[in-house]
Amino acid sequence: MKFFGRKVFFIAFILITSHLFSAGIQPSNHSPAHREEITVVITDSGLGGLAVMDVIAKKISKSGHYKRVSLVFVNALFEADQGYNALSTREEKIAIFNDVLSGIERTFQPDVILIACNTLSVIYRDTPFVQNSGTEVVGIVEPGVKLIEDALADEENSVAIITGTETTISEDSHRKALIQKGFPESRIITQSCPQLQSYIEQDPMGEDTEMLIAFYVDEAVSKLPDGHGSVYLSLNCSHYGYSEPLWKRAFEYTSSDLSGVLNPNLIMGDVLMPEDAGRRYSKTRLTMKVVSKVELRNRDAMCNLFSDSSPELTKALNNYDLVQDLF
Repeated sequence: MKFFGRKVFFIAFILITSHLFSAGIQPSNHSPAHREEITVVITDSGLGGLAVMDVIAKKISKSGHYKRVSLVFVNALFEADQGYNALSTREEKIAIFNDVLSGIERTFQPDVILIACNTLSVIYRDTPFVQNSGTEVVGIVEPGVKLIEDALADEENSVAIITGTETTISEDSHRKALIQKGFPESRIITQSCPQLQSYIEQDPMGEDTEMLIAFYVDEAVSKLPDGHGSVYLSLNCSHYGYSEPLWKRAFEYTSSDLSGVLNPNLIMGDVLMPEDAGRRYSKTRLTMKVVSKVELRNRDAMCNLFSDSSPELTKALNNYDLVQDLF
């Protein structure tokens, strides 16, 4: 791999509620999942959560759960050049995201808010909004933990590599949850991937992105315990799935084989489609909207990802609403 010789230089340079989901409890008959019409806001600190919106749109259109569904993606970035991981304190992150959630409720009156962002999902419970609002809020951490738990349960000495942003890894929510479920620490490897989400959003399959992923995979593999079994890679940032082929390719140049990739983007929306509320309608009318407080500078790169498989999402992204007073 030609970039391995300069990777060191390069790096130096640069449900309806989550507690219901984690407990495995089906929503009650009074929950949004049993209504005829529903408005769902998916929010993320960037455009990674569009992947969650895409999966939900495709599943919910076929499920027959609702007569009408309005899907709204809200970019939670507060400044075009600064993200939540750049903030110096946890309190700052909580305060800003609280404003985001309040703005979402005020503007869209959603039935459910899905936080398709691990960075924000590890802090949202501490916002005044969640503590005081009646709007259902679901984070993406619990689905991610469930995927890891299911994978590790099949083999006694299998190992999970948990990748994520600095905030996601430092909060340690995934690892702590798995330890509470009885998994030994030796079977859980965490790997922080600074700046990776920004590179993926600019060019998911670009050389710089590939170099960065290869570096982080090398670091993670070096932490694996001796005598380990199957290795599972958990992608705990909504952006990471866009570059899944690069993650798999990076493992080909290590001493460890990859047994599977775990992507919670693919199952997060399942909480909206409980079995006891399915197939009520023969057709679902679905609308999609994308909203942002800041200019979406990487819109074209994201549109290229969805143009063939999701024309309606691509249209919504191309015609996104710029609402500077959103929060």
